[in-house]
This record gives sequence, C-alpha cells and structure tokens, in this order.
Amino acid sequence: MTVHGSLMGSSAESWRGTGSSPVPGTYPRYVQAPMLVFLVFLAFVVVRYVAANDRMDLLSTIRFEFLLGAASIVLAIIQLSARKPEIGSARVLLIAIVLLFFCMILELPLAADPVEARRVFIDRAFKFAMLTFLLMVFVESPRYMQLFLWAFLFSIFYITLESVQGLISGGLYWQNQGVMRLHGAVPMYGHPNSLGGVSLGALPFVFYLWSEMKRWYLRAGLLALAGTASTCVVYSGSRTAYVGIIGLIMWMFYQSKRKGRFLLVVLVFGALFVAVLPKQYIERFESIGGQEKEGNSKLARIQILRDAWTILLENPLGVGVASFPAKRTQRFGRSQDTHNLYLEVATNLGVQGFVVFCVMVASMFATLRRATLDFGAQRRRLLRIARRGPPRGVRVAMARHDRDLGLLIAVSRATGGFIFVRLVLGAFGMDLYEIYWWFGAGIAVALSGMAVTTARRTDFFDAAMSDDLPQGGPTPS
Repeated sequence: MTVHGSLMGSSAESWRGTGSSPVPGTYPRYVQAPMLVFLVFLAFVVVRYVAANDRMDLLSTIRFEFLLGAASIVLAIIQLSARKPEIGSARVLLIAIVLLFFCMILELPLAADPVEARRVFIDRAFKFAMLTFLLMVFVESPRYMQLFLWAFLFSIFYITLESVQGLISGGLYWQNQGVMRLHGAVPMYGHPNSLGGVSLGALPFVFYLWSEMKRWYLRAGLLALAGTASTCVVYSGSRTAYVGIIGLIMWMFYQSKRKGRFLLVVLVFGALFVAVLPKQYIERFESIGGQEKEGNSKLARIQILRDAWTILLENPLGVGVASFPAKRTQRFGRSQDTHNLYLEVATNLGVQGFVVFCVMVASMFATLRRATLDFGAQRRRLLRIARRGPPRGVRVAMARHDRDLGLLIAVSRATGGFIFVRLVLGAFGMDLYEIYWWFGAGIAVALSGMAVTTARRTDFFDAAMSDDLPQGGPTPS
C-alpha cells in the first residue's frame, strides 16, 4: 500500500510559511531556477540530441547549439554564484570526474597524435561533461527532473520516428554486411550501430517511468517511443544493440522484485517476438558467435583487440587522448580504433586512467543506489505518518510528495539501466568521449541532491504530526 493510495480524496487548505527547515508552519520548498532559465537549458538539450545544426544551414552557420550551450553555462554559473546546489552522497563521484579529467589533461602533451587529442578533449570530453554540471545546477526538483526527461525522450522519439519513416519509404534502409540495415537521418546517428545504441538508451526510461505516468497521453507518448525505438534497434541490424538488449533484460531481472514472473513474461514475449522477426535479423543475431554472411568485421575486431592489448603492454601509462589509431598505424600499419570501451580507456589514458574510470562508474551506481534507498525509506516513513491521521491539507501534500518520490526511484533505476547498457555496449564500441557518461553522472548527482531536499519535506511531515498542527496544512508546491 502506498501513501498516495491511502491519502487521496482530500483537498488542501492554505498554510502560510516558506522556510526550509522541517518545523510545523514552515513548509520546505524546492529551490528552483526560474522557468525561463530552465527552458533555455531544455532547448539546448533538444537541439543537441536532435542534431539541429545538421538539419538547417542557418543554425549551423550561427552555431546555434553552441550559443544555447554557452548561454546555459553562463546562467548556471550565475545561479551557482548565488547558492550551491545540494550534492548529497555524490562527493566521491564528483572527485572521480575531476580525477578523470586530470588523467586526460596529463596525456595531452604526451599524446601520439597531439592535434587529434586536443580536438577530442575540447570538442567532446570537455563540452559533453558540461551536461553533468548543468544537470547538477538546474535539476533540483522532481518537476524539473521530469521536464528534463521529457525533453530527452522527445528528442529520441523524433530521431527514431525519422528512421521508422525512412524504413517505410526505403530512404534510410539499405544493405550492409549482407543484411538490410536501418540508418539515422543525420550524421550523428547515421551508422546503424549509433542508431541502435541511442534507441536502446531510451528503453530503460520507458520501462521504469511507465508505472509512474498516470495520465493517458503521457503513457501514449512512452508507448509510441517504445515502438519506434524497438523498431530501430531491430532493423538497425546492430549486433552490438542486440547484445545491449540482453544486458537491459539482465538489469531489469536484477531490479525485479518478482523474478519468476519477470522471467515468464520475458520468455513469452520473447517467443512471440522471434516468431514475427524477419529471418535475416535472427541470423544476424546468431552471427554474434559464428560466421557472418558477408564481410569480415568479426575477424577485424579480433585483430584490433590483439593490437590494442600489445600496445597497452608496451605503453601502460597510455598513448594519449584519442591517439590509439595513430599509435596503431605507427606500430602495425593498421589504423582502426579499438572498438572496445575498456581497451580504449586503458590504451588512451593508461592503467591509472582505467582505474579512475572504473571508480567513476562504480560511484555512479553507488550514488544511484543510495538515492534509491533514501527515497524508498522516505516513502515508508510517509506511510507510517499517514497512520497517525493527519489533517486533509497535510494528506494532500504527503500524497504529492509520495508521487514525487516514486518518480525519482523510477528515474534512478532507469538511469542505472542506461549506464549498465552502455557498459555492455562498450564491449563492442568506443564510448569514452561520448555524452552517455556525463548524462548518467549528471542525473546521479541531481538525484543525490534531491535525496537531501526531499528528506526535508519528509522530516517536516514527521515533525508536523509530532507537534500542535494548524488546521489545514501546507499548500502543495
């Protein structure tokens, strides 16, 4: 039984007080950036994820994405100068991020390809890491978290819908490696592996947010996204994405409270799915462990892994940011990159960078787990408080607070699934300098901060029921 279920059906009455301490009469409120400022940030998120600059020459000419990003950073710095955001238990994660950048900076002057190293560090690593900073500063309430996620999911829906339309028309669907493969409409998602990966990243959020979205149109949006994203994953013909699906199922199984029922559902739907899946994609999946129809990408990957391991043993301190291809060309006369996240980190940043990266990822999971446990503990406290028979206004405020906590738990689990899938995909791709890690780290820090601010409201309700309470209750905000 949830607090929401036990408290609905009552109306709130006004209760004055705007402080932040958990004392009856001073209802704690979330400190949020002005909506106009937050909308600038959301616009940047959408423009970046849909690759707007690649769609319109005018936007590319005026560097619209850069302008929005720069404006967001300036506004975040202004807000940060006025007050520091809560970070909760995310201190270790933030330290790991700083250390990872320190490792990258140390490698720049020693890189085998210094020009490429500086370009990738500035254009990708540094710029993408700003997303963590922006999320930490701007997303400080459940409402803003929900708005951010809807902006992100809308962007993925737009991308996947384009590709589904291209599948129907045939304009984005052609043969590659002996199988028909679906491509993205813009260069960022043009490769089937990129399209499959970004589509797969939306599915954990669809799965975990579904139960928290009560309005029909929100569920309809999630269902539409699930359809377009799943279609892109399947028809991309990306074996990397197929392995990622297995990783996502493993994460959901780990998080499931009723594991037997979950396995039964997976087996039933899996059997139905395979029954209607085109044969060429079943064969594509089977080729993960066998011989593919056309091409020799599997043999090429094995050769890359061997070369990467040799270079790592010869250069344990790293060859520099994004410098593996240059070093491989120098050493073996072959130039392809690692096609493996873990060897990419180790060869680029050395053993020390690999250790720091592992600490950062582990800290993300630890921060998300701690936040999930904190939110769950608060929901149990609210249920105990509800049994004391609070006034109507307090019941309404508690019900809304419980809904917020449920949303944050879902976001935490979805983000954990997102990161886990990226780690699985990392066995077949190079993701160190991609935005995924900064997306996950930013949400983890934001949730950790909200574990602190939501606890103030929970403490307030607890204290309110322990003291003489004015008639009515706090006005939900």
